[in-house]
Amino acid sequence: MDLHISVVVLLIFLTGGHSLKCYTCLPDLTGSCDAKVETCRDGFSKCGSMKGEQSIGPAKVTVTIKQCVDTCESATKQSWIGGTVKVHCCDTDLCNAADGVYKGSFLLLLSSLLFYFLFQ
Repeated sequence: MDLHISVVVLLIFLTGGHSLKCYTCLPDLTGSCDAKVETCRDGFSKCGSMKGEQSIGPAKVTVTIKQCVDTCESATKQSWIGGTVKVHCCDTDLCNAADGVYKGSFLLLLSSLLFYFLFQ
């Protein structure tokens, strides 16, 4: 009986300390940044990535921001100055890495193709 209680207490301690990790990237004046891994503070339960695109004459300006967020809603919206803003939200470690196809989608596609070729 003491072993069962010890195992339960050990599992509580091992699972209780997990904090979400997200990429953080705040652009400088040129619009570029180096993504760093950040452990999110208490209350920040999602990773967010926001990409804004604006055409200025023949040029296209793109700014990407990544960080831990407390609330987030994935969406694509038009800005009031004519550009687009895409927001992506997720809640697993380092899930805000990709700018295009997200890792989960790629792995799902790859695993289904592998399964098809192995068991055909």
